[in-house]
Amino acid sequence: MNTLVCGDCWREQNLTFAQRLDPAFIRPGIRYLCPEHLARRDELLGRTGFGKTAA
Repeated sequence: MNTLVCGDCWREQNLTFAQRLDPAFIRPGIRYLCPEHLARRDELLGRTGFGKTAA
């Protein structure tokens, strides 16, 4: 049980839509994100990650 699970994938699979919007279920802080969700978050924040080039 020591495997890392993407926080965003876990939320999509285990919480309802209403729970995902509820502040009680939002935990701030650093958590593991899979490459797909990490790229999506970087794109939304306008960041270029390691090994990416700005267009």
